Amino acid sequence: MNKLLKVSLLCPMFLLGMQQASAAAFSSGQVMAEQQYQFNQQQVLAFVDHAEVQQKLQELGVSPADAKMRIASMTAEELNALNTQMNEMPAGGIVGAVITVLAVVAILDLLGVTDVYPFIRPIR
Repeated sequence: MNKLLKVSLLCPMFLLGMQQASAAAFSSGQVMAEQQYQFNQQQVLAFVDHAEVQQKLQELGVSPADAKMRIASMTAEELNALNTQMNEMPAGGIVGAVITVLAVVAILDLLGVTDVYPFIRPIR
């Protein structure tokens, strides 16, 4: 009787504890693309952390937190384009970069991806 009790308690625990494990191979291109995405995202987020950029964003009515949230949801292509444009600008081109970020946010508001600007209604 004691063995039967132990077996009846251990079987469900064993069956519930088993889960399938799966492994997939990643190509080096996939790993590089993910690393590039992370790098571009960090670069743009670091740019938003500058006091001048935060001041300009607030003057234009966008909170830095909303801008960071939007940057976090950007696709790899959007981040790459934005980061490339920011790196090609002269050192005093902060205003242009802020306007670019705001334009991207406005376009994504139109597409319904974000809701940063309350006066923009998404296209459906």
